[in-house]
Amino acid sequence: MRRAELLLLFALGAWSCGTVFMWQTAIRSFAVAEHIAAAENDGMAEAAAGLQASSLREIARYQASEVNRLFFRGWGWAQLPLAVAALALAWRAGSGRVSVALLAVMLAIVAFLALYAVPETVRLGRVMDFADDGAHPAVEQAFWRLHHSYTALDMAKFGLGLLVAGLVWRRAPSAT
Repeated sequence: MRRAELLLLFALGAWSCGTVFMWQTAIRSFAVAEHIAAAENDGMAEAAAGLQASSLREIARYQASEVNRLFFRGWGWAQLPLAVAALALAWRAGSGRVSVALLAVMLAIVAFLALYAVPETVRLGRVMDFADDGAHPAVEQAFWRLHHSYTALDMAKFGLGLLVAGLVWRRAPSAT
Protein backbone atom coordinates (compact mmCIF):
# COMPACT_ATOMS: atom_id res chain seq x y z
CA MET A 1 0.00 0.00 0.00
CA ARG A 2 1.36 3.39 -0.98
CA ARG A 3 1.89 6.31 1.36
CA ALA A 4 -1.00 8.42 -0.05
CA GLU A 5 -3.40 5.50 0.47
CA LEU A 6 -2.21 4.99 4.04
CA LEU A 7 -2.60 8.71 4.78
CA LEU A 8 -6.05 8.67 3.22
CA LEU A 9 -7.10 5.71 5.36
CA PHE A 10 -5.68 7.42 8.43
CA ALA A 11 -7.59 10.64 7.60
CA LEU A 12 -10.81 8.67 7.06
CA GLY A 13 -10.28 6.84 10.35
CA ALA A 14 -9.65 10.06 12.25
CA TRP A 15 -12.68 11.65 10.62
CA SER A 16 -14.86 8.67 11.54
CA CYS A 17 -13.59 8.68 15.13
CA GLY A 18 -14.30 12.41 15.44
CA THR A 19 -17.81 11.87 14.10
CA VAL A 20 -18.54 9.09 16.59
CA PHE A 21 -17.11 11.23 19.40
CA MET A 22 -19.45 14.08 18.43
CA TRP A 23 -22.45 11.74 18.38
CA GLN A 24 -21.58 10.65 21.91
CA THR A 25 -21.10 14.26 23.01
CA ALA A 26 -24.55 15.18 21.73
CA ILE A 27 -26.20 12.15 23.29
CA ARG A 28 -24.48 12.29 26.66
CA SER A 29 -24.42 16.04 27.35
CA PHE A 30 -28.14 16.29 28.06
CA ALA A 31 -28.12 13.04 30.04
CA VAL A 32 -25.38 14.54 32.22
CA ALA A 33 -27.43 17.72 32.63
CA GLU A 34 -30.42 15.67 33.80
CA HIS A 35 -28.18 13.73 36.19
CA ILE A 36 -26.76 16.94 37.67
CA ALA A 37 -30.21 18.43 38.12
CA ALA A 38 -31.46 15.28 39.87
CA ALA A 39 -28.34 14.45 41.88
CA GLU A 40 -28.39 14.56 45.63
CA ASN A 41 -25.03 16.17 46.24
CA ASP A 42 -24.43 18.32 49.29
CA GLY A 43 -22.08 20.70 47.46
CA MET A 44 -24.53 21.13 44.59
CA ALA A 45 -27.42 21.61 46.98
CA GLU A 46 -25.49 24.35 48.77
CA ALA A 47 -24.43 26.03 45.51
CA ALA A 48 -27.99 25.91 44.19
CA ALA A 49 -29.64 26.97 47.44
CA GLY A 50 -32.63 29.16 46.69
CA LEU A 51 -33.12 27.74 43.18
CA GLN A 52 -36.12 25.66 42.37
CA ALA A 53 -35.38 22.20 40.98
CA SER A 54 -36.88 23.23 37.63
CA SER A 55 -34.56 26.26 37.45
CA LEU A 56 -31.50 24.15 38.21
CA ARG A 57 -32.56 21.70 35.49
CA GLU A 58 -33.03 24.54 33.00
CA ILE A 59 -29.59 25.98 33.80
CA ALA A 60 -27.93 22.56 33.48
CA ARG A 61 -29.66 21.96 30.13
CA TYR A 62 -28.64 25.42 28.93
CA GLN A 63 -25.02 24.66 29.80
CA ALA A 64 -25.26 21.36 27.89
CA SER A 65 -26.68 23.25 24.91
CA GLU A 66 -23.79 25.71 24.96
CA VAL A 67 -21.22 22.91 25.13
CA ASN A 68 -22.89 21.19 22.17
CA ARG A 69 -22.96 24.46 20.23
CA LEU A 70 -19.27 25.03 20.88
CA PHE A 71 -18.26 21.48 19.95
CA PHE A 72 -20.42 21.26 16.83
CA ARG A 73 -19.20 24.62 15.51
CA GLY A 74 -15.59 23.60 16.12
CA TRP A 75 -16.06 20.13 14.64
CA GLY A 76 -17.75 21.60 11.58
CA TRP A 77 -14.79 23.87 10.89
CA ALA A 78 -12.28 21.09 11.66
CA GLN A 79 -13.94 18.78 9.14
CA LEU A 80 -13.55 21.20 6.23
CA PRO A 81 -9.74 20.89 5.93
CA LEU A 82 -10.00 17.20 6.75
CA ALA A 83 -12.41 16.73 3.83
CA VAL A 84 -10.21 18.75 1.47
CA ALA A 85 -7.14 16.76 2.54
CA ALA A 86 -8.95 13.43 2.08
CA LEU A 87 -10.13 14.49 -1.36
CA ALA A 88 -6.60 15.57 -2.35
CA LEU A 89 -5.12 12.33 -1.01
CA ALA A 90 -7.67 10.23 -2.92
CA TRP A 91 -6.86 12.14 -6.09
CA ARG A 92 -3.13 11.75 -5.54
CA ALA A 93 -3.39 8.07 -4.64
CA GLY A 94 -5.39 7.37 -7.79
CA SER A 95 -8.16 5.90 -5.66
CA GLY A 96 -10.61 5.95 -8.51
CA ARG A 97 -13.39 8.20 -9.71
CA VAL A 98 -15.95 6.68 -7.37
CA SER A 99 -13.87 7.37 -4.26
CA VAL A 100 -13.07 10.90 -5.40
CA ALA A 101 -16.74 11.55 -6.20
CA LEU A 102 -17.88 10.19 -2.82
CA LEU A 103 -15.32 12.36 -1.03
CA ALA A 104 -16.55 15.38 -3.00
CA VAL A 105 -20.08 14.58 -1.78
CA MET A 106 -18.74 14.31 1.78
CA LEU A 107 -17.05 17.69 1.38
CA ALA A 108 -20.31 19.20 0.13
CA ILE A 109 -22.17 17.75 3.14
CA VAL A 110 -19.57 19.12 5.55
CA ALA A 111 -19.65 22.55 3.90
CA PHE A 112 -23.45 22.70 4.10
CA LEU A 113 -23.45 21.63 7.74
CA ALA A 114 -20.63 23.96 8.83
CA LEU A 115 -21.71 27.00 6.85
CA TYR A 116 -25.49 26.79 7.20
CA ALA A 117 -27.01 24.01 9.30
CA VAL A 118 -24.94 24.41 12.46
CA PRO A 119 -25.01 28.24 12.62
CA GLU A 120 -28.75 28.30 11.94
CA THR A 121 -29.42 25.54 14.49
CA VAL A 122 -27.40 27.49 17.07
CA ARG A 123 -29.33 30.67 16.30
CA LEU A 124 -32.71 28.96 16.54
CA GLY A 125 -31.69 27.06 19.68
CA ARG A 126 -30.81 30.30 21.41
CA VAL A 127 -34.24 31.70 20.58
CA MET A 128 -35.75 28.65 22.28
CA ASP A 129 -33.48 28.80 25.36
CA PHE A 130 -35.49 29.54 28.49
CA ALA A 131 -38.72 29.85 26.47
CA ASP A 132 -41.76 27.81 27.40
CA ASP A 133 -42.45 24.78 25.22
CA GLY A 134 -44.60 25.85 22.30
CA ALA A 135 -43.77 29.55 22.74
CA HIS A 136 -42.13 29.70 19.30
CA PRO A 137 -43.75 26.96 17.18
CA ALA A 138 -42.25 28.09 13.87
CA VAL A 139 -38.78 28.35 15.43
CA GLU A 140 -39.14 24.94 17.09
CA GLN A 141 -40.27 23.37 13.82
CA ALA A 142 -37.34 24.89 11.90
CA PHE A 143 -34.91 23.89 14.67
CA TRP A 144 -36.01 20.25 14.67
CA ARG A 145 -36.05 20.10 10.86
CA LEU A 146 -32.41 21.30 10.82
CA HIS A 147 -31.47 19.03 13.72
CA HIS A 148 -32.88 15.97 11.94
CA SER A 149 -31.29 17.06 8.64
CA TYR A 150 -27.93 17.40 10.38
CA THR A 151 -28.27 13.93 11.88
CA ALA A 152 -29.27 12.31 8.58
CA LEU A 153 -26.54 14.05 6.58
CA ASP A 154 -23.90 13.30 9.22
CA MET A 155 -24.86 9.62 9.20
CA ALA A 156 -24.77 9.60 5.39
CA LYS A 157 -21.32 11.25 5.48
CA PHE A 158 -20.12 8.64 7.97
CA GLY A 159 -21.40 5.79 5.81
CA LEU A 160 -19.83 7.28 2.69
CA GLY A 161 -16.52 7.56 4.55
CA LEU A 162 -16.65 3.88 5.46
CA LEU A 163 -17.48 3.03 1.85
CA VAL A 164 -14.54 5.08 0.57
CA ALA A 165 -12.23 3.40 3.09
CA GLY A 166 -13.40 0.01 1.85
CA LEU A 167 -12.90 1.00 -1.78
CA VAL A 168 -9.40 2.35 -1.08
CA TRP A 169 -8.46 -0.77 0.88
CA ARG A 170 -9.74 -3.00 -1.89
CA ARG A 171 -7.89 -1.10 -4.63
CA ALA A 172 -4.61 -1.00 -2.73
CA PRO A 173 -1.90 -3.19 -4.32
CA SER A 174 -1.12 -5.08 -1.11
CA ALA A 175 -4.81 -5.84 -0.49
CA THR A 176 -4.96 -8.04 -3.60
